[in-house]
Amino acid sequence: MPQPSFRRLPVLAGALVLLIASLTPGRAAPEAPRHQIVEGHARFTVLAPDLIRMETSPAGRFIDEPSVAVLKRDWPAAAARVDRQDGWLVLATGKMTLRYKLDAAAFTAQTLAITWHDADGGHAWKPGDADGANLGGVVGDIAIRSKPVDNPGMLSRKGCFLLDDSHTPLRDTATRWIKPRPVKDGQDWYFFVYGRDFALMLRRFAELTGPVPMIPRYVLGAWFGSRANYAQNQWELIVDRFREEHLPLDMLVLDSLSWTNVVWSGYDFDAEQLPDPRGFIQGMLKKGVRTTFNEHFEPLTPQSDHNFDTMRKILGLPEGTKKVEHDLANQRYAEAFMNVLHKPLLDMGMAFWWQDGWAPAKMEGLDLLMWTREVEYEGQERLTGKRAFDFCRLGSWGSHRSGGFFSSDLIPQWNTLTMLVPFTQQGGNMLVPYVINLCGGVYGVNIEPELYQRWMQFSAFSPVFWMHGLWGLRLPWEYGEDGMAAYRKFVGLRYRLLPYTYTLTRQAHDTALPLVRGMYLDYPEQEPAYQARQQFMFGPDLLVAPVTEPGQGQPVLKSVFLPAGQEWYDFFTGRSYGGGQVLAYKCPLERLPLFVRAGAILPLAPPMDFSDQKPLDRLTLEVFASGRSAQYKLYEDDGLSLDYREGKFSWTGIDFTPRAADHVLTIHPAAGHYAGQPASRRYEIRIHGLVKPEAVALGASAIEEKPEDEEGTRWSWDNQARLTTIHLAEPLSIRKEVRVTLKEAGSHEDARLLQEVVEVRERLRKVKLEEKLKYAFLLHGQEHGKPPRVIRETEAVETALNDLVARPRGLAKNPPDFKALTGRVLRALSDRPFESARRIPELNDTCLSMTQTIAPAKFEPAELRKMTATLLGLELPARTVWDAPPFATVGPFLHVQARLDYDRACTGPATVAYELECPDEAGTGRSWIAGAPVARPDGMTQFDVQHPNPTRFGGHRFRVRALLNGSGGQAELSREVEWLSTALP
Repeated sequence: MPQPSFRRLPVLAGALVLLIASLTPGRAAPEAPRHQIVEGHARFTVLAPDLIRMETSPAGRFIDEPSVAVLKRDWPAAAARVDRQDGWLVLATGKMTLRYKLDAAAFTAQTLAITWHDADGGHAWKPGDADGANLGGVVGDIAIRSKPVDNPGMLSRKGCFLLDDSHTPLRDTATRWIKPRPVKDGQDWYFFVYGRDFALMLRRFAELTGPVPMIPRYVLGAWFGSRANYAQNQWELIVDRFREEHLPLDMLVLDSLSWTNVVWSGYDFDAEQLPDPRGFIQGMLKKGVRTTFNEHFEPLTPQSDHNFDTMRKILGLPEGTKKVEHDLANQRYAEAFMNVLHKPLLDMGMAFWWQDGWAPAKMEGLDLLMWTREVEYEGQERLTGKRAFDFCRLGSWGSHRSGGFFSSDLIPQWNTLTMLVPFTQQGGNMLVPYVINLCGGVYGVNIEPELYQRWMQFSAFSPVFWMHGLWGLRLPWEYGEDGMAAYRKFVGLRYRLLPYTYTLTRQAHDTALPLVRGMYLDYPEQEPAYQARQQFMFGPDLLVAPVTEPGQGQPVLKSVFLPAGQEWYDFFTGRSYGGGQVLAYKCPLERLPLFVRAGAILPLAPPMDFSDQKPLDRLTLEVFASGRSAQYKLYEDDGLSLDYREGKFSWTGIDFTPRAADHVLTIHPAAGHYAGQPASRRYEIRIHGLVKPEAVALGASAIEEKPEDEEGTRWSWDNQARLTTIHLAEPLSIRKEVRVTLKEAGSHEDARLLQEVVEVRERLRKVKLEEKLKYAFLLHGQEHGKPPRVIRETEAVETALNDLVARPRGLAKNPPDFKALTGRVLRALSDRPFESARRIPELNDTCLSMTQTIAPAKFEPAELRKMTATLLGLELPARTVWDAPPFATVGPFLHVQARLDYDRACTGPATVAYELECPDEAGTGRSWIAGAPVARPDGMTQFDVQHPNPTRFGGHRFRVRALLNGSGGQAELSREVEWLSTALP
């Protein structure tokens, strides 16, 4: 893993001061960069071929000090070519060309233009250009919004971004504090060009403004809070219940109602609600739970804080002053703000502060949210000597350096959850990877159980998991056994994934790539990645498509885009799917659409009640085989201290290499050291996507195959899951290579074809059951000596498939002809299906009579349609969609969407036609009108329906019919879907 080319600025060392990168008192300012061009009122600095700084100043006073937002000034020289042509300055960097009208007073559309070329062709930009291709960002408060946020971020399909840093305060090198900009009417712009290399844009922006911080590992655990003014003993009872039920928990979030003497103001404890704050905080720590406290920034009064007089004197206010306003622009006050008001709780052991708002600061151009975060983040780091974390609402550019972003109070509705899916991934577009959403929202006492579980699934794969209600009823047991089961499954999985997720936090620190990212970040060249906003990547290996609509007891149909270039495994079922398609995925309530990229290696921790409960001396490796080699690097450190800045951390490389006959998993020696590092590990290795190996070896030593429930080092094969599990029970040194070999385990393509064989066989067995039921019906309970032709043919094909299942190695070299196999059964279904003549004469008269009786029998057309659809793998996912926006008057708003899925290996080339039968409004004189079917990008076919003002509330049923015509014959399938009319127009 490459190390960062920058590191966090050392700040607040000994006093609340901000040290400026590469600048200390008595040291001269850095020399002007080699390619810094001053032309009249303008200065241009080529920071990198893809990044130019552009300044104007009427007085010719340009800024060389860092600003509050932009930290890095000491850029290495970057090559550029400078010309002056016909009154224009022309500056070419190799990535872009800038043209500036000489002697212009300011940058305008008439005086400045930038052009560049990338894989999409030529592009141009000038000041004032709108960005209609922006991929979205986040805003500070979405509580009252009901649609996705369209605030622009730094990523755009236009491939460029302008940062305007003209008005932010500067970091003064002499006072080591902030100061207003001396130039009020100047421009200070940064222009980035990146094409579709979105990762470059994030990395470059972090290089300019500072890295994403390394967070404490416990932040990735589960948080619980409430505004229900719980007292100390109630919080203790809640935590005890979490531990009793083995429901993971790492954080308690105390709102002002639970701890402050004056609600929403000051830092004095409510002695009734929290009689022993130190004992409470320390008691929670003993149970593995950290605490954070809510603070507000109302003026201090003698009633709200016993330090009122101390703070009054610091500001030089007279006696008799009734209130003290915060002023974080005042250096002396800011120091006391941390040392006097915040230090006591930090000394008691609280984790960090929740800034619910911002503190005033009297300085022009200073963003109060961003500055409050920075003062508290750096102050906490100084006071504790450990990693800090902030969470509050979003500030301006630079806020990413100080922890998390709280998206504010949320309304517990389905449309809120729908909005949060793109919103959370768009945080990464603004270098805000730790978006914190309230699981289940705030308002309302209770929420419907289905929404509670679906929101929990989404939050389990959000950067931070936090449940926080207004008046309670967000705890898992308040939703019964189903609520606790969902919590154990999905939050438990979140905890098991901590080694993977924590590695992502280091990658975010090094590269600025967020944990939750839009599909376009990893797949910028694939067009569907830009439309798939209701799903995201959780790191590079996990694809999450949260369900954001109710199923009301039925599985929800979810469209899931699987990027091309690799296969994808369903995490919960183990089934693999080819990439480059949109699945019509039917998802029951107990499952989340979660897919793993083929070639991924996922490290899992053992089950835990809190993040630091157990050392990672037992590591599970989930290996998802593909036809290519796979690599992973596991990052580890102590999770809490600042030692990682001194190189105290470890990387462990893990490789999985497919070979002609054998497959090798190699765990390389750990590189690096840190406090608390385990010296050895036990491993469980679970390998998906291969066939059963002949043998397994650790180094040169064979491992014995034993049942799953036996102790000791062993390996086993799960025939149902098609999974090889290897238990290495003895501790192995992390400083030595561990090599596991699966011998004669076939190829991934063998395993993929085996999956197809098993699925075809399962469908065949369902058809055989229908055949036998018909056969039994024809016999009327009479004896018969020989099964009819259709059963004989079906069982012959079943036998052939059984042989393939029993000996799957080499399937890829000699793939089965599924079309021929299923065609054999299809012919028997329609051609003399119940013929049962014997070469040896039948001696039993009854059997002979029944042979003659059933010989002419046939399947009814409906029976044939059903069995043909089953055999060919026909499925018809369908749904109704009502998409009327508020106050709209032009429709249609009702749509019926359907898609016929089928096994192409069994059908050969085929076409599909669709029909829609609308409800019958008998006796009303009204009729429903369905438009012609139209193909959608997600593979669904859509009928737009004009409804005739339904005369009743409730369900209206549509019947969708799909007819398949293929080289193997015809098949059809129909399905009813319901639209629920909840109001009459």
